[in-house]
Amino acid sequence: MTPLISILMAAHQAERTIVAAVHSVIQQRHAHWELLIASDCGADYIGLCRAHGIDDNRIHMVTTPNVGSGPSAARNAALGQARGDYLAILDSDDTWHPEKLSALLPLAIHTGLACDNTCAVNPDGSVIDTAYPIDSTAREIDALTMINSGVPHFPILRRELAGDGFHSSLRFAEDVAFNMEAIARAGTMTLLPQPLTHYIQRPGSATNNATAWLRAEAAYAHILEMLAAGDLTVPSGKDSAIEAAFKNKRQLNLAYGVAVNGEPDLTFQAFISRIRKKR
Repeated sequence: MTPLISILMAAHQAERTIVAAVHSVIQQRHAHWELLIASDCGADYIGLCRAHGIDDNRIHMVTTPNVGSGPSAARNAALGQARGDYLAILDSDDTWHPEKLSALLPLAIHTGLACDNTCAVNPDGSVIDTAYPIDSTAREIDALTMINSGVPHFPILRRELAGDGFHSSLRFAEDVAFNMEAIARAGTMTLLPQPLTHYIQRPGSATNNATAWLRAEAAYAHILEMLAAGDLTVPSGKDSAIEAAFKNKRQLNLAYGVAVNGEPDLTFQAFISRIRKKR
């Protein structure tokens, strides 16, 4: 039988977006999955989905220990109930192309860890940018390439590569740390440079509101402390380079903070795309 994929979805005040996210899972061509929605706000997302005509016994809901526990704690709550040999992460305000799981699973089976070419889009569907140039040829990328892209990666991975899960002390950039550690355990990550994940950029969202850069600043400071203390699993021989990469991300975030103060509706991915076009 094809390996079961457990999809982890953290949800906090996601009533306006989660139905579209779940619908994109229902539409997957690969059908052997379970979706674990971790409610971090007390909302009944299963009931909400049923109210919108989605009633699928592959969808389950768990709750976090406390309301507002954060995305790491929510994903870990879902991970604790996951039954799959492979894991995938989908945020409650993003969507997948129907080929996401079927395209990435064979690569993940072969190498343990595979991602697609995340596409940042506006709420109206217009494309801001992709993490990498669009191509059809899979290739291997390392942790530095992933970190320096400036765009989140949403891989499929063998369960054991998740280690103990997400670091609960991180409420921002937790996905970058998680992916870095998974790459360190796997040795590399296979990239399929096709845009199969829509990373939807909403002004005012948790990652794009006027104070998001302040939370990111605190997170990067904490990550650097964790690196110095040896509390993060780093690819062998890459300690200094990884530290420098996170310091660069921190500086880029501070520059975004300056920019968003003048343009309150500027999303981080639009800011990154603007910088790329100037190079």
